[in-house]
Amino acid sequence: MNSLTTYHIKFCKKVIFLFVCFQLTQNLQSQNRDTTVHKLPEVDIIHSKQLQLENSKKSTFIDSLSFALYNTSSLSDLLSNQSNIHIKSYGNANIATTSMRGGNANHTALLWNGLNIQNALLGQTDLSIIPTLFFDNVVLEYGGGSAMWGSGAIGGSIHLQNKNRFNQGFETKLQTSVGSFGTTKIGTSVLLSYKKIISNTKVYYTNSDNNYSYKDSSDKENPTKKITHANYSSKGIMQEISYMPSLFQKINMRLWYNVMDRNLPSYSTAISKQKQLDENLKLSADWNYNKRKLNSTIRFGYFNDQLNYSDSIAQIYSETSVKTTIAEIDNIYKHKNHTFNFGINFTRHQSETKNYNETHDLTKLALFAAYKLNLLNSKFTYNIAARKETTNQTEIPFTGNTGIHYQLTKLIATKINANTSYRQPTLNDLYWNPGGNKNLKPEESYEIDGGIELNYNKNNFTLLWEATYFNRHTTNWIIWLPTDNAFWSPKNIAKVYSRGTETKTELRYNKKDFQVKLILNTSYVLSNNEKSKNENDNSAGKQLIYTPRYTGQGSISIGYQKLNFIFNNTYTGYRFTSTDNTNWLNPYYIANIKCSYPYSFNTINMELFCAINNLFNKNYAVVVNRPMPLRNYEIGLSINYHKIKKTTNVADKQKQLEH
Repeated sequence: MNSLTTYHIKFCKKVIFLFVCFQLTQNLQSQNRDTTVHKLPEVDIIHSKQLQLENSKKSTFIDSLSFALYNTSSLSDLLSNQSNIHIKSYGNANIATTSMRGGNANHTALLWNGLNIQNALLGQTDLSIIPTLFFDNVVLEYGGGSAMWGSGAIGGSIHLQNKNRFNQGFETKLQTSVGSFGTTKIGTSVLLSYKKIISNTKVYYTNSDNNYSYKDSSDKENPTKKITHANYSSKGIMQEISYMPSLFQKINMRLWYNVMDRNLPSYSTAISKQKQLDENLKLSADWNYNKRKLNSTIRFGYFNDQLNYSDSIAQIYSETSVKTTIAEIDNIYKHKNHTFNFGINFTRHQSETKNYNETHDLTKLALFAAYKLNLLNSKFTYNIAARKETTNQTEIPFTGNTGIHYQLTKLIATKINANTSYRQPTLNDLYWNPGGNKNLKPEESYEIDGGIELNYNKNNFTLLWEATYFNRHTTNWIIWLPTDNAFWSPKNIAKVYSRGTETKTELRYNKKDFQVKLILNTSYVLSNNEKSKNENDNSAGKQLIYTPRYTGQGSISIGYQKLNFIFNNTYTGYRFTSTDNTNWLNPYYIANIKCSYPYSFNTINMELFCAINNLFNKNYAVVVNRPMPLRNYEIGLSINYHKIKKTTNVADKQKQLEH
């Protein structure tokens, strides 16, 4: 560790100590001054930083109906069907990663209640092992966000959120389903919600033979084949405890544990002995203080991610683990039209590769600050954010964000945003044996985007239309290249220019027992490598591999009385499989149907649901030689019991004080 970095870390540790002392002093002083009880409203602001920039950046919320219908699915299934994010899937229940605005999988930050949970070894997270059952909201934030979220937030960010409400009584839910390929899913939850304490437990188990059929177009005599050695099982639990010692404070503690054990099929040989075991433990705690003009949150996180891969034929046995510790102080102070956000983040990653008996450490310390100004009755909003981070490995560039949101008319609003972001080299980039490169620099990006929004409401009809343009340059892009020593090594050699347009159209109509919603998302992305890797390389000016230029997602949701129905469609254009764009995969169009019908009596609600995936039986692959399933089915039953807690007049008093 160099002397400059050592100085920064020692200085920031002193700042953290003084700041915590200041926080405690402020709390004690406020307790001494207040001799009466103030019935302030309970405010659940766990993602303070996200609120600072949301007006000037494009954000998408997965609506509750769509979220409920994908409750038995993984996060990769939800996003591939309900957003225009490209999900790079290596097969059903196999590894699935993201590509936002022409970026790589490690250019999307994944945050759980404000904590970055990206794997520090890989720089990415497998979305196929994350169940949607565990979360209440999913928010997609487009564009660079390193000023708020740190490393990896170049293409965008995915926010997984848990929201618990107090004084809701007792509720339990059992959900089970069966589907094609011998798939069985079971999930249950138990909620105890009282005036000051909440316990929420969620458990799931999935098992599947996963022996789906596909068509091999290269085999004219026997084109229909079946996947073998692809069975898997997954299970997990999430335990949440929330405690409200006073109306000014809230404490949340969460445990998230899941295991995914799967066999990996081989498409090049008849026999495969590949296996992968993912075991993840995540613990988090946060304390939120909200009184008068100050909202403070202190977060802690501990993650232990293990990945074991074996291939007995190739004699590969890999066991890796990475432990992550995060501590963060995040504050928002409001004064009239001004909002100030400032805080400190400490992150430490410790990796272990048992094969080579190697351990490595990456420590990061960051100071961040943001400011938001509201004028003209909030019609005009300006924000600016900055982050300075130091590590014990590489020099991190200064990152920032600034944006404007302006309500031109009652119906039309515009926004513009500019940011600088970065991606820290992963521990594998730095220390992989053999081939790691300790001299790597962080990837840096410079992006500007802007858009226009139209919101129209009349009677029972609502129209939302949004169009966005983005333009991003990324330098020091890390690419692994072959060396003269017969192994690969990463280098800061590529320069990538990404630009494109995104649109969203949403129509809603509600009248009595009838509701209909139409959503259409489109994306056009050009993401070109601007620099050749070597003399014989023809990739300059060509589209990045597995980055489609055109993607589209559309759905129509219909609710009539108790029946809910959603017809979803996704289109993915050509994906080049070679850097010179001479080989590609054909576009594909996939349609899915999901419907549910509830029946209630007394305090028990039952719901029957079913789904038909790949309705038109399309033969397609997202990644070359990784075929996806043909038409398949799922049917299930959900039973919910809810004993509502009797309401008190506290909520009414809170609402009065809000005004």
